[in-house]
Amino acid sequence: MKTAFIVRETHGHWIGDFAAAVRASGWRAELVTEPLDDAERAALSPLVDGFVVVEDVRDVAAVADALRDRDPAAVLTAAEGIIATTALIAERLGVARCPASVFTLAHNKFAVREKLAEAGLPGPRAALFADPAEAAAIAARVGLPAIVKPVNGAASTLVRTASTVDELVAAYEVLATRLPENPDARYHRPLPGGIDPLRVFLVESLLDGPEYAVDVLVRDGAAETVTVVGKPLIDERKFELGMVCPPFGLSGERAGAIRSAASAAVLALGLEETVAHVEVIDDTERGPVVVEVNAGRPAGGAQPALLKLATGIDVTAEAVSLALGTPPPARGTGLPVPVGYLVVYAEGAGRLVRVEGTGEVADLPEVLDVVTIVSPGQVLTDDQEIYAVNVLVAGFADADDLAALHAEAAKLVRFELEES
Repeated sequence: MKTAFIVRETHGHWIGDFAAAVRASGWRAELVTEPLDDAERAALSPLVDGFVVVEDVRDVAAVADALRDRDPAAVLTAAEGIIATTALIAERLGVARCPASVFTLAHNKFAVREKLAEAGLPGPRAALFADPAEAAAIAARVGLPAIVKPVNGAASTLVRTASTVDELVAAYEVLATRLPENPDARYHRPLPGGIDPLRVFLVESLLDGPEYAVDVLVRDGAAETVTVVGKPLIDERKFELGMVCPPFGLSGERAGAIRSAASAAVLALGLEETVAHVEVIDDTERGPVVVEVNAGRPAGGAQPALLKLATGIDVTAEAVSLALGTPPPARGTGLPVPVGYLVVYAEGAGRLVRVEGTGEVADLPEVLDVVTIVSPGQVLTDDQEIYAVNVLVAGFADADDLAALHAEAAKLVRFELEES
């Protein structure tokens, strides 16, 4: 029986889903992980067929050596911070399905901007921001308002909006102060070209238009979009509070243009036999503009459940089949009504003790399912989007209905945090 090795870095709801998809393909699923405590091992043991414990999952040579004698047929992950590392391990073992260099490029947001521009695709004006003294010059080049973010960030970590030069300077200082404290190892390693992600940030012009999400499957050189998901509920603090499929008021023509933009971006980056989660803003002047390409993984949180409800397509199973090189999984039929996805975040920062109120949310008549992504002991922070509790809903009429549902769910869910 073939064995797929799933590499994990930290807690991840996706691990069980990936392991189940591997097993459904008739393969063994073993977990590659750093040392586990007894509670973690007990929780993960039912999900996988074995463990490979290493000191550092980012140590490509050490992990490859640990797996070489186990006859690996695939090495995969959906952990954003180690997708490129995992691809390098797969390359060393001769089981890679997409070149690791593509994932390395995709994790450098400025390099992505340049690559898409070379392909003739529209994008926001962008510049690297290495010195607060350059703020006025960057504002003139990029325009204000602008977005400031880590060059290799994910989960909207420390993303800030600046409307003035002073706010641009303040955003730089916030990132330069708080990013070094972030435990994610990606921020503590230089990017290709010698870019230090702890002091060099990305500034992009702010686009004007509704935002959408598109998961793209790349198989046999062709890109297939799963569907278009709208983001009608967005506030200044969190980039997404609620999503809906199909999007409210989106014409078939605009949906087609958004799908085309996502497919073109993924192919321009050179992705092969993998999946990508793409964010697109339909700008009032430029049309659909790709603002984010999360290469090598499907949508996060419970969004795969939303996509399956809406389309019948299991993007997790699709992503695993692409990584394994197995035939595409069977597809079902989506629901005939709009479905929504609400995200409830914890307020404040600290170590999670418990989550309460999810049962009360599940009892609401519009709720199809409640999925808690976080677990006790996990450290939560306001520096990034952590989809703590995810609520799948149906039976709403419009964005106002969806907003009311979000407000009701957020009121019921309670997080107990302690100082970490």
